[in-house]
Amino acid sequence: MAPRAPAGPPPVPGRESEERGRSLSFYVSVALFLVVVGAVLYMLASGLMHGSEARDFELAITPSGGSIAPGERINVEVRITLLRSGPSYFEYDLPVTLHAEEVPEGIYVTFNPTTDLPDPQFTARMLVAHAGAPPGTYSFKVHATGTDGRSLSLPFQLQVTGPGPNRTASR
Repeated sequence: MAPRAPAGPPPVPGRESEERGRSLSFYVSVALFLVVVGAVLYMLASGLMHGSEARDFELAITPSGGSIAPGERINVEVRITLLRSGPSYFEYDLPVTLHAEEVPEGIYVTFNPTTDLPDPQFTARMLVAHAGAPPGTYSFKVHATGTDGRSLSLPFQLQVTGPGPNRTASR
């Protein structure tokens, strides 16, 4: 017969249930932590999948047209406004750049500022100046582009008045 190993100390009553309670508490804490992390990841993933709908801005021009004569210029307000359509962490928080397209020859257009964040909006001044265009009705586009590629454009109508370019009559 083999000798028996000495037995350990006798179990302390209640200690075993205390250890089980600690172990159970640890596992409940870990499970709760994982549920919270999972919920946050789900919210972020669903927002990213649907975030393109929530990230949006609007372009407005006031006034939408004007009239200038040789040597004149006009100041126009261009406003980019954030459209709130989703959770605040998916708002349009990217810079938007303004520029003019299809500007007729003899018309000069600049923006100040050219780029900014719509938080919740930014206003730029568009300067339209006469630079030698003959009298007539002109149109060009004011274009706003976000760094994510989202873009909007609105037309601007311009009436150039005054005498036409000086021409010598042939005899």
